[in-house]
Amino acid sequence: MGRCTNHVEVAAVDCGANPVVLSVESKTNPTSCESFDGAITVTASGGETPYQYSINGGTFQSSGAFSGLGGGTFTITLQDSKGCDTQTEVTLAIQNSDLAATYHSTADSECLSNNGKIMVNATGSHSPFQFKIGSGSFSTDSVFSELGEGIYRITVKDSEGCSLTVNATVAHGNTGISWTGNIKAIIDANCAVSGCHVSGGQSPNFSSFANVQKNASEIKARTASRSMPPDGRSITQEQINLISCWVTDGAVNN
Repeated sequence: MGRCTNHVEVAAVDCGANPVVLSVESKTNPTSCESFDGAITVTASGGETPYQYSINGGTFQSSGAFSGLGGGTFTITLQDSKGCDTQTEVTLAIQNSDLAATYHSTADSECLSNNGKIMVNATGSHSPFQFKIGSGSFSTDSVFSELGEGIYRITVKDSEGCSLTVNATVAHGNTGISWTGNIKAIIDANCAVSGCHVSGGQSPNFSSFANVQKNASEIKARTASRSMPPDGRSITQEQINLISCWVTDGAVNN
């Protein structure tokens, strides 16, 4: 079996040392319900240039200007050259309409499946309302279930055809993934092995829980990118997901 003694550790990036800052420079509301002539412009500072910008989880671009927007709430993400990021929400009002929407969500507390939920409440003079999530179809159902953690774009439409969008967040709930029951065996079989992350091998020594905990974020990132383990071993997507859940839960010794 191959060894990883020649693998070079990459220093972790401290995004808190020089945090990226995102500011809204201007916004233009759409002129009507049916119009998509709204616009948002944001600017960035801090971090390391060049910057990239994304709206509602879409493809990143070099410009902080977004146009062709309808009414609703939009999430703008800023990312610098080191991968450090931040987000802000911007709302564009619909002219001459009282259509509005709020949401309540429950966290996704499952690791290998999803149990998050979004419940939308619409108000306005022109009921009944219809709802859709992402690029799905409209229906009268305002509850969306079996969702993973993340940001979801909900569109609400009234009986007059006026619509708006809401960015609804499903948080990460504690999944209960265990160090002793789930994660330790993965580390022991793939990382804390002879010639690799053990005493007398490559530092850090992952035979020590304290070292695993200290490097948990990097382990999560590197297993997700499949750069760890690097020496010909492979771990399954399920194992990668378990590691991610355990780290996001707080990497506790449970």
